[in-house]
Order: sequence, then structure tokens, then C-alpha cells
Amino acid sequence: MHLIDLTIPWGPEVEPVPGHPHIYDVPIHHHELHGLSTSYATFSIHTGTHIDAPYHFIKDGLTIDRVPLEWLNGPAVLVDLRSQARPGQPFTVDAVQAAAGDADLRDRRAVLWSGWAQAKWNDRAFYRDNPYLSNEAAQWLVRTGVRALGVDFAVDGGPPKPPGQPKYPVHLITLGADVCLIENLINLNQIGRRHFTLLAMPVPVKNGNGGPARVAAWVDE
Repeated sequence: MHLIDLTIPWGPEVEPVPGHPHIYDVPIHHHELHGLSTSYATFSIHTGTHIDAPYHFIKDGLTIDRVPLEWLNGPAVLVDLRSQARPGQPFTVDAVQAAAGDADLRDRRAVLWSGWAQAKWNDRAFYRDNPYLSNEAAQWLVRTGVRALGVDFAVDGGPPKPPGQPKYPVHLITLGADVCLIENLINLNQIGRRHFTLLAMPVPVKNGNGGPARVAAWVDE
């Protein structure tokens, strides 16, 4: 087997969600003074590569420590959307359907590949100008029976929503259907095939709305 790390390197340069803090990592012990190295960190759970639990947007939804690992780990399908990726523009249901083709997504982990995170994970444009999923595309993915959704772009975006409309509709659609979001993936270009095994292990934050994660693609050679 060959493992491909799909995780953004964890450090202060990672662009956070607007309004969230940057990662702040401070040494406690130094090799030169103490003979060892330790540190403490403050950060938003939703910075860098992480997994959204249903509870993130659904009040009675599962918290990340209760999400079955079987939902997140297993057969996956890489859905190549790069040719349709435009800053600030949605991926339509037609575009997602065409990219998915005849792949059976039921009980699979669909990984949507735009190339955005690879280029912009440490750039202010990461959440400002990102392509995003249309509501119809999110609804179609849920109807396919997809077990989890991996993405390399923020699933919500576009112009401000009118008063009375949800600000993050795609999160509500997916998490409301118990489809966890495995967000901010990189190195998808290294997978080299459509079908692979996804490994996504969140930190089981007690009663958490999500958790930082180490995510990898397992590719048989």
C-alpha cells in the first residue's frame, strides 16, 4: 500500500475561517534549557484540515466524539471538479453529476477536488474567493447516499445571503443528513486514481462540534 497525506501542515500560517483565530503555538520547554521540547496551543477546531460533526449546525446532531469512525473511513471516490472551478462561483448540480459520472457514491466517501486548498490554504483568499457548492449540488450528493463528503474548498460561499435565508445552507443540508464534512484537503493530485480508501481520524473532542484530523489516502500499488 501507499499512503498519501491529505492534511494541511499545522501552523500559524494556516488561514482560519473569518472571525476565528490563527493557530497560536507557544513553547513551554526548550531543549537548550530543559533538555526536552513541549508547547501549548490555542486554535479554532475549524482551522486547517478538520472534520465537521453534525452538531456543528444541528442542535441535536451527533458530536464528533460520537460520530462512528466507519462513516469517515473506507472506500472513496475522487470527483475531479478542477475544470469547473472558478473563484467565487458555485459548482452546479450538473457539474458535480458530470464529474461523478457513473461512479456509485452510495455508502462511499465522495472527495471533491477543485485544487483550491492546494493553492490557497495560507492565503486570505482561501475563504474570501472560494468556489463553493450550490444547494442543489449538495442536495444531490445527499440523495446519492454518500456516507461522508471530503472537500478542498469551503462548501458555502458566494454573495451575502438575503435576510431570513441561512448563511451556511450547504452545511445545513449535509450535516442535517448526517453527512460529515472532511474539510480542507490537499495533495489530492497525488492520488492518481478515481477509487481509493480514505482514512480520516478526528480528535474525539468531548461534545465537540468538530475535530482536527489527520487525513490520508490509502492507494494499493
